[in-house]
Amino acid sequence: MANPFGMETDRRSLSEQAYEAIREAILSLRLEPGRAVYENELANMLNMSRTPVREAVRTLLVEELIEVLPQRGMKVALISEKKVEEARFVRESLEVSALRAAIVGWHTNEWGARLKDEVQAALAAQRKSAETGDVLGFLEADEWFHRLLMAAADNRTLVSIVAQMRAHLNRVRTLSLQELKNVQTLIEEHEQLVSVLTAGDEERAVSLLTHHLRRLQQDVAVVRSQYPLYFRD
Repeated sequence: MANPFGMETDRRSLSEQAYEAIREAILSLRLEPGRAVYENELANMLNMSRTPVREAVRTLLVEELIEVLPQRGMKVALISEKKVEEARFVRESLEVSALRAAIVGWHTNEWGARLKDEVQAALAAQRKSAETGDVLGFLEADEWFHRLLMAAADNRTLVSIVAQMRAHLNRVRTLSLQELKNVQTLIEEHEQLVSVLTAGDEERAVSLLTHHLRRLQQDVAVVRSQYPLYFRD
């Protein structure tokens, strides 16, 4: 039986696999905001018992991606504009700090050269996804690009925290990218950021990254007007 979540068997525990699969389905909007969800339904989708699914759901409740409905089961949490802005602020604060720390790593001979090659690969993946209209592929390549910039700061804890915080951002980003209207601008901003980093201009790099990350504030208002049922007050 094909797994509708596309999850592959690996060495992670079943609860970890269930968590990542359900979380990804929520972030990609395959499980859309407001949709009722049931443990047995999720277990069948994942071809698992209910025990690992129940454990995964507990974690998703803590992340506020799933909500309990009193005496009515559960649903995928509606998007909170306040939560999105809180997460965006945290992401900006951490990524800007990481960028400042990454300047040295960017210019370290061996590590810097390898990093630049991977960054170019991420940019190429973004261009390809834009050309083929692959929204989720573009979002994955975009995240890859930002992870690489943070990786140069050599702080795994920071990278992990930002990855966790992006959950509430990504549903908005997925909606805003549905028609891939502004992806060329996003790619150009990434290319400009790489150019400035290569030149070693820290303050200009910080300014560009800050402007880039604050685009989401504009996106939220537009997306909410287009998908009002996906948001809560």
